[in-house]
Amino acid sequence: MNSEIRIGRVSSVNYETGMARVTYRDKDESVTSEFPIVTNNDEYRMPATEQDVIVAHLSNGSSRGVIIGTIWNQKYTPFETGETLYRKDLSREKDAAYIRYSDETGEYLVKAANIHINGVHKSVFDGPEVEVAANISLLLQGEILNVDTMELNMTGGESENVNANIKAEINISQEEHGLQATIMKAIIEVLEYLDIKTGTGMELKAGENVQLSAGGQLVLEDGKYNTTLTEIMERLEALEARGG
Repeated sequence: MNSEIRIGRVSSVNYETGMARVTYRDKDESVTSEFPIVTNNDEYRMPATEQDVIVAHLSNGSSRGVIIGTIWNQKYTPFETGETLYRKDLSREKDAAYIRYSDETGEYLVKAANIHINGVHKSVFDGPEVEVAANISLLLQGEILNVDTMELNMTGGESENVNANIKAEINISQEEHGLQATIMKAIIEVLEYLDIKTGTGMELKAGENVQLSAGGQLVLEDGKYNTTLTEIMERLEALEARGG
């Protein structure tokens, strides 16, 4: 008996063995034994029941066959079509999870509810422009974080406020012929409130002048005293008046 190519409909699927049974409507709805499914280089994608498939029967009998693949029909139609489009749906729900590439736009898109890329040793995202966007939160986590850039801009997007909380020991060091950092002029503008805290002490040094200014009160506080620059100047003026 020569080999035969037939179209059948999947009646049941054995997900553990990767096999399925097929019904032939032109043979009184007869059901075959379980046939293996072509793996396409070890790709696991089982057909759905009631889905049409192509079956290649072997020459040693019609009871032996291999399911070559699924076919489109009036019930199972492509979610998206186009001459220059490649798309592989990973879910049977429309647009739930898929891989898509278009020659017209040059865009390669991977969509899923959760995407996890795990580089055991290294992961590289390389390109003229790399954008990482998160609507809720973005976490960068690692033992070492290196930022090598010519310019760093932080904006609040649609909001005018940027909240930055840094909790760590920050060390800036340089070895011989290593890092050299020079800040010619730095301007930090805080719209409402700025709180700088250190564990034991803080020292400000300048080659010429150090200037502290405040639009309202300039408060000076340590473990013993809490006063304002206005109070200090008023007391000095009072002492000068008594001395005069």
